[in-house]
Amino acid sequence: MTSELRSRSRELQHGQQELQRSNAELKEQAVLLAERNRDIERKNLEIEQARQELEARAQQLSRTSMYKSEFLANMSHELRTPLNSLLILAQLLAQNPEGNLTEKQVDYATVIHSAGSDLLQLINDILDLSKVEAGKMDVHPETVSLRRLLDYVDAAFRPVADERALEFTVTAAPDVPEELTTDEARLRQVLRNLLSNALKFTATGQVSLRVTKANADDLPVALREDGPVIAFQVLDTGIGIPADRLESVFGAFRQGDATTSRAYGGTGLGLSISREVARLLGGVIVAQSAEGRGSRFTLYLPVRGVRTPVGPPPRTDRGRPRGRRATRCPTWAVGPCW
Repeated sequence: MTSELRSRSRELQHGQQELQRSNAELKEQAVLLAERNRDIERKNLEIEQARQELEARAQQLSRTSMYKSEFLANMSHELRTPLNSLLILAQLLAQNPEGNLTEKQVDYATVIHSAGSDLLQLINDILDLSKVEAGKMDVHPETVSLRRLLDYVDAAFRPVADERALEFTVTAAPDVPEELTTDEARLRQVLRNLLSNALKFTATGQVSLRVTKANADDLPVALREDGPVIAFQVLDTGIGIPADRLESVFGAFRQGDATTSRAYGGTGLGLSISREVARLLGGVIVAQSAEGRGSRFTLYLPVRGVRTPVGPPPRTDRGRPRGRRATRCPTWAVGPCW
């Protein structure tokens, strides 16, 4: 029994030693854990300080952007008032109603009017850009007649195309809705920018505007749940845009490259503003182009307020529409019209 007791005593001593070692290891791990907790707390504090600094800088940047946008908007208004007066006076001088100016003086007045018009367009673009950045560009939806819109486009750009000896066409598919609900002034602004670019960068060939119902498979993902969508396609046979620069042309003050800016002028604001305006209208602009092979810019716009499709109205037995008079068919119409 004494021997057995000694054996158990040794076992207990060995267990106590193991327990002491375990306690020592636990103490070491507790110390390490405490140090790690302190490190985590210190890092969390640093992260919180960095987050607060980022918030402060973001607020500062937001205020700076707001001040810049307000400054641009105010300065644009202040500049346009005297500039409009300058343009009116230059136009009157260029017309020379009294005939008391020499031919060279008339040319000078014409140059002043042309340069002033370019400057006014630049100021208007800067004003629009500042409104977009400040979130102050308003959109006023209304019922827009597609016929009236396309007649405006044809009347506005056909003289420019004729002057440059370019073929210009405006067409609408027969199944396109007759009306849509959008902001007509903003829609005209987008189409003006797209067509102006197409005419500016096309030396020979043609420029066209095609209006069709968008195919569901071709729609951007953002518009697939918005019901019927109209596609306004502006096509040209101009210089085109390299594939690696196609997306960059939508940036502010950006064109295809520096040589494009020098050769054709402009600030590169039009497409940037057009994309933002299209977004405000609920639409999307998609660009397709290849260098030397022309470009296609497509504005996808939800119809939203469709009433009746474009097409021949109900006819009598004599083939004439009831209650409507026959009128001249506009140049953009496809199929019979009255």
